[in-house]
Amino acid sequence: MALNTSCSKPILGIHLPNSVPNASNTPNFFFTTNDNKACNFGFPRLVQNKGLLPLHAVPSKTMVDLDSLVVQTPEEQPKEEGKIINVKFQMHRNCKFGEQFLVVGSEPMFGSWNPAKAIPMAWSEGHVWTAEMAVPAGKFQYKIILKRRNGDIVWQPGPDRLVQTWEAMNRVTVCEDWENSKLQTVTDDDEKVSKTSVEDEHGQTDKDSKMESEIANLVENANLAENANLAENANC
Repeated sequence: MALNTSCSKPILGIHLPNSVPNASNTPNFFFTTNDNKACNFGFPRLVQNKGLLPLHAVPSKTMVDLDSLVVQTPEEQPKEEGKIINVKFQMHRNCKFGEQFLVVGSEPMFGSWNPAKAIPMAWSEGHVWTAEMAVPAGKFQYKIILKRRNGDIVWQPGPDRLVQTWEAMNRVTVCEDWENSKLQTVTDDDEKVSKTSVEDEHGQTDKDSKMESEIANLVENANLAENANLAENANC
């Protein structure tokens, strides 16, 4: 609506553009000044806005639905797994028929100190109990427990056992003693195999050198005997 102080120059007014989107089928109207210049004030009149079509929003291909967007916090983001080491637990211990030794430890893979989730050890000839499993490289605590036939649990005496592995390892053997924690040994099987291979190679080299030396001695003795025979024939 506009008020004119004269019939020719409006000083105050409101104008609604014809391009305002029409969101329904209801006709749009806007105000315009009266063409009558004989009056001191212009009276508004309603004019129908024709020919405008409603505008519809078209989603952009790059738009993101914030409701369905899931943001992962650093705690929820998946962690990269470290190298896996094959650890073999071994213990020489006799027990009664129907009893069994198990490995339980601080990590969830060892049962989180829950005997019901402990790793059972397998018996072999000579009363050697073993359990082999894959664990991430690092440090973990454990103990061996004895499960009796009636379900009672006997914990390994002494402090918790500790094993430290590194990513450079592949296979590790942990030899455990039931009573004395100081008798625990941790052996890198790859290093042991490598050392054995070197020793075998050195042993084979020494054996070959000894054989070559014996052959050389035999040749030398044969030459000496031949020379002696030649000299004796010459004297005759």
